[in-house]
Amino acid sequence: MRTPPRTGLPGLRRYAIPLLVASLAVLAVPAQAVAGPPRTAVEEPEYPPTPGPAPLADTHPALLTITQDAELALRYTYSAVASDPTATYPEGSIEADLRTGLLSLPADRLRPIVDTARTLVASPVETRIEQFGRHGRLPVEEFRRLGFDGAFADVRYDRESLNRTILARAAELEREGWVDDEAAARSALPKLTSLDLRVDKVKCVDETSDWWFEDEIAMGGVAVDHMGKATKVNRWFVGDFDQGDSVNYADPGKLFRRFDLTAAGAWPRSFVATVMLAEEDEGDFAAAIQQAWAKVSAKVQAEIAKAVASATAPYVGAAIAEAIGQVVGWLADKFATWLMGLLDDELFKAGTAFVKLPHRLQPFYVNPQNLGWTNHRLPPTTMTFIGHDGQYKVNLHWQVNL
Repeated sequence: MRTPPRTGLPGLRRYAIPLLVASLAVLAVPAQAVAGPPRTAVEEPEYPPTPGPAPLADTHPALLTITQDAELALRYTYSAVASDPTATYPEGSIEADLRTGLLSLPADRLRPIVDTARTLVASPVETRIEQFGRHGRLPVEEFRRLGFDGAFADVRYDRESLNRTILARAAELEREGWVDDEAAARSALPKLTSLDLRVDKVKCVDETSDWWFEDEIAMGGVAVDHMGKATKVNRWFVGDFDQGDSVNYADPGKLFRRFDLTAAGAWPRSFVATVMLAEEDEGDFAAAIQQAWAKVSAKVQAEIAKAVASATAPYVGAAIAEAIGQVVGWLADKFATWLMGLLDDELFKAGTAFVKLPHRLQPFYVNPQNLGWTNHRLPPTTMTFIGHDGQYKVNLHWQVNL
């Protein structure tokens, strides 16, 4: 049953950013860590957690330095825009996207966001450096003039180290697979055409709203293909949730993202998806954050290309694409966590779901003894999305198509 509109009875939690960010790969958290009334019903069995990409700190230390700088610049960008929503920015910029999202919020929700941002950007330089890293040395007026692009342009990192790491990974990928337009193209075996990430079920374990309101949840995110291109996944409305409610999607599940496998490029290929949950009535702010992540990832990819020799070579490109998938997940998680700490809102930490395909040949995706796939599907997994006061679980699976 649909509940009455929320605008007449805003709880204290409504005075923070209403973005609920979630990932397809969230670290398991014990159930007792989530506040809420006692539950007597036996919890449904859940599938194993969804695998995510390797941590940036383990695989690409120099790339982590770039990504950390980009995330700190994004923090200041958000704060600068939120502190003065009347300021205008070039069309298509990260600043313009964030401003559009913020202005779509109801006035009673935007006001405390603006107040918090103004306090932050007007704080002493030492405090700004704690929040924004090196970018905090700039007064907000100067940062607005530069924008994200200008501030991030002179990021410093160990270029030689990044070059060595990407080239070493490219060599590993080359040993594992082949270029699609060579061996795979000549094979007479049937070939795959696409890869899907599909959502099977969304369940509310503990709702985030006050007890008299249902959660009105929408889902969207960012996807990264085998070329490293990050694109926004448009949101859709999932449903109204009280504690214990669930939405089940009929087989084969709700399509989150489809990736084209026929495009040229090297094999193996990696694909990544980052998911966000957001209140349906929260305007376009969640979509603006998705767009910002995608654009920041493109800036990081361009920086890698400047540092890496033969960046357009097939396996070097595949190694860069794999790294960008890690960047998107890291960025989403850190930025959402920062917003949670800043605003004490019921946000969910973000992360990623990752899959790697060794080649396009269909027979290997039928028998689980080969690659773990059964009839073109990987086994389903369960994601647990935990915020300050709420918890959701999502079942999903990867599948390939002829």
